This record gives sequence, C-alpha cells and structure tokens, in this order.
Amino acid sequence: MELGATASSATVLSNSHLSSLCPKPIAERLSQSKLFPTQQLHYVSLRSSAALGRGNCSCNATLSDNNPKMMGMDSKDLSVFELSNLTALSPLDGRYWNKVKDLAPFMSEFGLIRYRVLVEIKWLMMLSQISEITEVPCFSNKAQQYLQGLIDGFCIADALEVKNIEKVTNHDVKAVEYFLKQKCLPHPEISKVLEFFHFACTSEDINNLAHALMLKEALNDAVLPVMDELIGSLCNMAKKYADIPMLSRTHGQPASPTTLGKEMSIFAVRLSRERRRISEVELMGKFAGAVGNYNAHLVAYPHVNWTQVAEDFVKSLGLTFNPYVTQIEPHDYMASLFHAIIQFNNILSDFDRDIWGYISLGYFKQITKAGEIGSSTMPHKVNPIDFENSEGNLGKANAGLSFLSMKLPISRWQRDLTDSTVLRNMGEGLGHSLLAYKSTLQGIVKLQVNEAHLDEDLNQSWEVLAEPIQTVMRRYGVPEPYEKLKELTRGRAVTEESMREFIGGLPLPEEAKANLLKLTPHTYIGSAAELARRVDVAVNLVNGVGVLETRGRRHFPDTSL
Repeated sequence: MELGATASSATVLSNSHLSSLCPKPIAERLSQSKLFPTQQLHYVSLRSSAALGRGNCSCNATLSDNNPKMMGMDSKDLSVFELSNLTALSPLDGRYWNKVKDLAPFMSEFGLIRYRVLVEIKWLMMLSQISEITEVPCFSNKAQQYLQGLIDGFCIADALEVKNIEKVTNHDVKAVEYFLKQKCLPHPEISKVLEFFHFACTSEDINNLAHALMLKEALNDAVLPVMDELIGSLCNMAKKYADIPMLSRTHGQPASPTTLGKEMSIFAVRLSRERRRISEVELMGKFAGAVGNYNAHLVAYPHVNWTQVAEDFVKSLGLTFNPYVTQIEPHDYMASLFHAIIQFNNILSDFDRDIWGYISLGYFKQITKAGEIGSSTMPHKVNPIDFENSEGNLGKANAGLSFLSMKLPISRWQRDLTDSTVLRNMGEGLGHSLLAYKSTLQGIVKLQVNEAHLDEDLNQSWEVLAEPIQTVMRRYGVPEPYEKLKELTRGRAVTEESMREFIGGLPLPEEAKANLLKLTPHTYIGSAAELARRVDVAVNLVNGVGVLETRGRRHFPDTSL
C-alpha cells in the first residue's frame, strides 16, 4: 500500500478541533493556550492510492495564511528563533533546564566572566600587600570593601557590559580588564592604580584560576551533594531490603541466593569509593606569566620573590599551586577529575541496568502517577524511563568528559589555543551527569518491591542448593560430590522433594544432614543480610569521614572569596 495526500484531502483543524480529539484535562489546557492564537493547521489525511507510483509516499501540510507571524517565513528567517527552551540547541539549556540550572552560576559564560573578575580583583589586592611594589600602596578598608563589592555584586548586567566591551576588543579577558578599569575610575584611591589590573599577567593566568574555581564551586554546590544523595538513597535501600532474599543470576542463570539489600549495598560502597576519589583530586592553578618563568615580573620588580607571591595567591583562592608550567596550567588534574567522574558514572550506569533488569523480572513494581503515559499505543505500559534516561545521559556525559580528559593535557610547545574552546564545554559533561543522577533518584522513589515474585523465583529454584550440599559432602569425604550434584541438577527440574530425598541418602553425620535439610533457597543467603545492614559503616570507612552524617559540608577546601 502506498500512502499519499492531495490538497483536496486536507481538513482544517483549529484549536477547538484539536481540543475535541484530546482527553478532557489536556483539551482544557489547549483551549486556553495562546500557542496558536490565529494559526490553523491543515490536517492532511493519508490514503491509499493506486495511481501513485510505488515508493511515491508524500504528505503535504501547510500552515494557513492568516497567521501573521508565519507569513513570509522561510528557513533563512531566524528572527523568531531567539534563545528559549524551544530553540536551544542543547537539551540541557532547553528541555532539561530546570534539572541542571543549579550549574549555571558556575559553568556558564556568566560564571566564567564572574570568576575572571574575581581573580583580577584579588590579584590587584595581593599587589597592594607587597611592600616592594610601592606604586600600589595598601588599600584602605573602604577601597577593599569597594573591590569586594564588585565581586559580591557581580550580576547579569555586569556580564553583559563585559560582552559589549568584548565586541570591540575581540578579546574576552581584556574586556574584563577594561570593565574593571571603568568601574574603578570614579574611585579616588583605586583610580590611581588602574594599570595594575592584570599586572604581568597572561590571559591564561586569569583563565586557569577561573576554570579551577568554576569546577570547585560547581562540584561543591551542585554535583557532589546530589552524588551524596544518591549514595544515601542506596544505603537506605540496602538497609530497608536487607532481609529480603533474592535469587542471584550469573550469566543470566539462577545462582546462589543473596538479598536485595545486599545488592544495593554493593553500589553504595562502589559509588562512595569514586566519590572520595573525586573530592581528593587537587584542583591546581598557576600564575607565572606568559611562559611560566615570571619573565616580565622580574624585569619590573627584580627583588620580589614572585614564585612565593604566586604560590600564596593561588593558595588564597583555595587551590593547589603548580610551579612547573608553560603559559598554561597543563590540565592534568582536570583529566584526573573527569576520569573519576567517568568511573562514578560507569558504576551508576551499571546500577541503572541492574534495576532495569529487576523491573523486567518483576522484582520491582513502579508506582504510577496519574496522567502519565507509558506508550503512545500500548496503554498498559509502565516503562523504566528514569533509569533509561539516566543511562543515556551518563553515556553522553562520559563521551564529553572522556574527550576533555584526553584533549586538555595536550598542548603544542608552550601553548596553543585548542584548549580554550574545549574548556567552554566542561558544563556539558557535568550537566548530563547531574541530569542522570537526578533521573536515577526519581526512578528510585517510584520503586516498590514485589516480594511475592521474589518468593516465587526462589521456590522454583531448589537446584541452587547444590552448591552447599556438595561443599558439605567435600568436608566429610564423600567421593565425587560435585559430579553427583551435577548429575542430579544440571538441566533437570529439581524440586524440594527430590533435593530432600537426595540429602537423606547421603553418608553424612546426622547433625550435618539435619542442617542441610533445614536449608531452603530463602535461607541460603550467607552473610548477605548482615553486609546490607552494615552499609553505613562501610561507606563511612571508604570515605574516611562520615559522608552520610555530614550533608551540606564543603567537599573541596573552602575559601572566602
């Protein structure tokens, strides 16, 4: 059958027509919508047509001409595409904005400009404290307050002013310098030392510290707290489900039982270990001039210990000083940081897939929400969309973070500019990671254990007791224990009765035989329940401090900026 449409087959649908086709709650919202105030859609029916040649499948749909906004618009008319949730190229800035906007103050262009302003001002204040630099005397309290106010009060309007200056300079860091000179020109004290803004600095002196501060604050305020929330949720699941027995699966086949809680505790501890690695990465900074040797510094002020000054300055920002650099800080710490986040994400992806599988097996039900739809054609569907969303975003995050970690440590000779454009994408990797973490948390809230199905699986799997039986047989010298159990169980249906009959015929001490007869797939769980109940202790030992007891703490060294 070929599908085709002609102009004569078109039917006009207005908002009221569309409303009649929708469920009542949606129809009411649509009827009140201003999305299509005058616009009508030409609904085009698709029909079979023998007259159409095979493979000629076409559909023509148009917007009615009475919509003034759409008249004369073609693919080159971009005036209507101002940035919004609908026009953003990245879904992080569009569809998912509300879930990742906590990163915006740090990882956006605004954040980068703000931290550049901070570094420039703090450097000027540092110069005023160096006795050998008499041209920049110690600032009065009022002058210091004025400069600090420029940092604390930095806003979107200020950032836009910097961008306007950049249109002239075509240099983003120089635009910040000119912005600060303009802001300080009216101040009688600071105006005398305006040329000491950006003194002896290369742009990368400012940028590398700004990028490190962006990462530090983004991780502290937006990312690590959600990581901790994830770990806490898994610990809660581990303790809550500590005693619920579950059939294990190795290679997808029934294996020795565990408990649902113990399986959750594994992920809590694994994620804790990577979370610790992330917080242990030293965020580094340099401030050594054009090629890392303080060339200009020493010509201007040869008697100043510039290496010590630079170290003190970098440390005052809560960063680790790197004395061996070229024009750039070599970004090795960024590679380490991003690799640690990648591994955290890999573990969480493993968790997402396991939960997806447990839902598929019926071990978890998902709590439904009124109005939600699982499938556009299969009304019964309740899909594990949160875990799938998380897995997809973790993959996207890791692709970007992996590229950053491989690219950033490589720079030609003393510096090339390839890192500049790449560094502007750090927020992408963190954004997709944060989105994934929140999706997993959202999915966890919907989970409801189906204990009846877990019990049913265990009751159908008495063959898993072959392992403890043959192990006890080995202890008491029964010949060929493995082979005997293999003959009994492999590829055969094993019931409670057949297993008990086999145990009864074994040449074992009565006490050993009685203990084996007490075993069921439900009770053969080893120390799984105990491991699950002790998960908080394990997580805190992994991290060295009580992560679960210190929510809201600073994860990297704090500094008063």
